[in-house]
Amino acid sequence: MSANGKTIRIAFVGAGIVAGPYGKAVPRIPNLEFAGAYDPESGRAEAVVKSLGGRVYKELEEILGDKTVDAAIVMTPNKFHVETALRLMESGKHVLVEKPIASTIGEIDHLEEAARKAGRVCMPAHNYIYAPALQRARRLVEEGAFGQVASAWILYNLFHSEELAERYGGVLREVCVHHAYSIVYLLGRPRRVSAVASRVHYEKLTCEDQVMVTCELPNNALAHLWASFAASDPTSDPWTVVYKILGTKGGTCYTWNEGQFQNDGGPGWGIPSYMESFAEELDFFVNRAISRGDTPLSTLDHARDAISIIRAAEESIEGNKGLVEVQYAN
Repeated sequence: MSANGKTIRIAFVGAGIVAGPYGKAVPRIPNLEFAGAYDPESGRAEAVVKSLGGRVYKELEEILGDKTVDAAIVMTPNKFHVETALRLMESGKHVLVEKPIASTIGEIDHLEEAARKAGRVCMPAHNYIYAPALQRARRLVEEGAFGQVASAWILYNLFHSEELAERYGGVLREVCVHHAYSIVYLLGRPRRVSAVASRVHYEKLTCEDQVMVTCELPNNALAHLWASFAASDPTSDPWTVVYKILGTKGGTCYTWNEGQFQNDGGPGWGIPSYMESFAEELDFFVNRAISRGDTPLSTLDHARDAISIIRAAEESIEGNKGLVEVQYAN
């Protein structure tokens, strides 16, 4: 991890499941000091503070008014991301906003304008592409090491009970947003997409628990994006999470299979390559985006593109339209 500039004091806004990976990342980041946590369910914030120190903020207003807090990670329910991030920036805080950072492109525009006006960093929490293996994959693609890229796959299979899935919603917007910003980062914007979704094991929830999206890329390559809460993969070569790019002269594969151990704290907590992506992302936020003014690897523009891709996939599914052209904001 890098170290640059002054110590940054950070607070958690929201202390649910995703606070676990960030909580494990915080002690690993140079120049980062934990200020405390706020959550409407105070017991969650108390658990985080017991582990990391700092204070329990009883209201969001206490973080907004705490001049010693430089930055915050927004981990509220999705519908509160934009409002919370705006208030934090208005109070002078940098924000790392969990994905999906917003539901519309207009909301992202609002966030960008607020960040510009406040002179603060508003960084999407697109943690997957901060994994060193995926940064290397992008560099090799750009260098032409694989020749002409022909195909790509991003696969996710991790069973979620209906009770757990109820916290998230459908996998298209909850999981495939990772796939969407990742494909833009690695290979560029898809031109058209075709998608299909299904519901396998939910009895109460009406959203999908599986989705498949096929993307046409500008050079005629095809990318296949798959996400499922319906089943894990216990086979000898599990497709829990796999990123694969193939070209005319070679290819690359990133997988969560390189190491796993038993940890029931939350989904993926026993998968080091997943958990460590949070530390890589948080280090970039603190020691590069804030301290040096570096542009995030995955930007607000990527977040806009991800929404555009998801919308096109929804149009394909809902209208049974097959291929749908992706309409980008710019």
